[in-house]
Amino acid sequence: MIKNKKRTQRTLGVLIALLTLSLAGEANVYAQQQPESNPLASGKQLASLGNAGTGDFTNGPRDAKEVEAFLDAFFAKDAIKQKAGAAIVSVVQDGKVLVSKGYGVTDQTSKSLVDGSQSTFRIASVSKVFTATAAMQLVDQGKISLQDNIEKYLNGFKVTNPFDTPVTIENLLTHTTGFEVREPSDSSYLTDASQKPISLKESIFDQFPPVLRKPGTSYMYDNFASRLLGFIVQQVSGEPFGSYVQKHLFGPLGMTSSSFSLTKDLAGRLVTSYDAAGGAIPVYDFSPSEWPEGSMVSTASDMALFMKAFLNNGRTADGTVILSPESVKAMSTYRVAIYPDLPDMTYGFETPVDPFHTNGEDVISKGGDILGFSSLLWLLPDRKTGVFVSYNANQDLRNDLFTAFMDHYYAGRKSTFGPEGFKPQTEKALAKFEGLYSDLRIKLLTKVETAGDGTLMVSDVSSRHQLKQVDDLLFVDEQGKPLAFKKDADGRISYLKSYLSYENFFSYAAKIPDDLEGFPDVSVSHPYGSYILGLKSLGLLTDDLSKPFQPLESVTRGAFIHAFNKVLSIPGSANPSLFKDIENSPYRRDIQAAVEAGILNGMGDGLFEPDRLIRREEAAAIVFRLLTGTGIRVADSTATLAPGTSEWAVEAVSSSVIWKLYGPEVTDSNGTMDYGSQRALNKQELAALLFTMLLPK
Repeated sequence: MIKNKKRTQRTLGVLIALLTLSLAGEANVYAQQQPESNPLASGKQLASLGNAGTGDFTNGPRDAKEVEAFLDAFFAKDAIKQKAGAAIVSVVQDGKVLVSKGYGVTDQTSKSLVDGSQSTFRIASVSKVFTATAAMQLVDQGKISLQDNIEKYLNGFKVTNPFDTPVTIENLLTHTTGFEVREPSDSSYLTDASQKPISLKESIFDQFPPVLRKPGTSYMYDNFASRLLGFIVQQVSGEPFGSYVQKHLFGPLGMTSSSFSLTKDLAGRLVTSYDAAGGAIPVYDFSPSEWPEGSMVSTASDMALFMKAFLNNGRTADGTVILSPESVKAMSTYRVAIYPDLPDMTYGFETPVDPFHTNGEDVISKGGDILGFSSLLWLLPDRKTGVFVSYNANQDLRNDLFTAFMDHYYAGRKSTFGPEGFKPQTEKALAKFEGLYSDLRIKLLTKVETAGDGTLMVSDVSSRHQLKQVDDLLFVDEQGKPLAFKKDADGRISYLKSYLSYENFFSYAAKIPDDLEGFPDVSVSHPYGSYILGLKSLGLLTDDLSKPFQPLESVTRGAFIHAFNKVLSIPGSANPSLFKDIENSPYRRDIQAAVEAGILNGMGDGLFEPDRLIRREEAAAIVFRLLTGTGIRVADSTATLAPGTSEWAVEAVSSSVIWKLYGPEVTDSNGTMDYGSQRALNKQELAALLFTMLLPK
């Protein structure tokens, strides 16, 4: 049922990035997978690349020639070249631009060299820093207060919020809104010049999310929050968002090659990106045309101008003030942290790409991924040092550069976590941490089990680690990578944040309650109770707990897509229907969004048959394509299946059996598995399929 593999990879890029890029929490990734490259050298080996010069560089970059030699050696490595064909980088220190340079070629046809001052790159969610800066300018002017209820700027719109605590401007800046997940849909990318973008205002109110968690109590990377912040800048200033930034930021800074919209000039200088097959990714635009959360285009030289001014207390070289020293300090100071040494957000910046390699330095950063481009900006405010890198691929090159740079220039201290002499707790005392935790953004589950006194076993979708306790709510794995827990107001464990891999790197994961509330016909002891009530606790089932769940009720194709999209946080589409028979379906928007995402095709003749019951093998095929397309699972056709599975579905059904994506309905007769492929899927089986899909391997 997959219409177009490339489009599917693009839409599922949020998951791809969260699982394969170390800055995966970034915005709107929708990135196509790139060819795998050779493993990179260790951080120490990479650090040695900079030893082209002589002398002591452990107190930061100082000499322009030495920094350039370090970067030249880094980007000359074959492993780095395989990760991106074009890159720009700039380094500033104490008001000076030490390097502003390009590497590689702008495209594979002309082979023109990348120019740090002329070649433009999409900087993706690094855009959020400029949106936050614009908002802080309005705070400086007294036009916005950080504690303002956002409803003050929504023209009478009332946010669905069951809590007494309102969502504030500060919550938008720190991604602590408590909003339900909202991500731009596939249709937000425009490749046809005849396609007309919607307005920023329409994009906000067409999908405004409800508040699910008390504002200020949890951190979740939040694209919608940044988009809404940009809209509020527009509302308060009375200027279109892009025009405001152009007039009040880019202009005063001299950033003549930067914009939130892709002008003809900037498009002509835009470096080409390539898909996994080596084909050039067409130049695309956005709907709305300017994304406060991620549509900015810039150059290495322009980004150096911003870094210089920011690190100079918000003042440019000619004395122009773009931001007050107080606001610069506010944006440089972490406001939210699950643990003191593991910060989440400042007003606009986030935790470093790898806190284990900050080497004891105070670092604020912002990463970005968008189709065909990845970027990273990191600053050391105390050192008045900043680095920006962008490149034409969705790869983890930025992590390699961060590690190499920090180990080369700040090798004096190593990061450690927890107080000295801490005495780990007993296995019984650690039982409070046990359970399943669901990522607030992508819903994938992390399993925590006790493994002896002072140790936990933690499993997620990509790894399994044994961790030792180093503080009351802090644990580290075999490599010293941390995982922290958070308590709620009643002292119960409520969230974790993991740096072991990338699933929870930019969101907390919420603990699924032990005392799940049941339906009249589904209790915790029901054979499917853990699946049904688990999904309900994650907010992935909208059924009313006071009414029967009717677990044996069959599921239609439309209802399945609705549930599937809910798990993936794919928003419904308001675009015209591409199928003739879905216009009157309650799932029309869900089906249309899945089509635009490349997840679905129809039954022929322009029909989808939304009211037809979905067969179990059809459901298995959709889940199979998701898990293998994102690299979460590897296809496995080794299961012995009972007769009855259609030939086209054998690999999907076999893999689902091997992966144990089912409930008690699948039976084993002497090694032959009866999946019931031709039967209609019912609600309890749907719950089992979706819940087990989220579980660790």
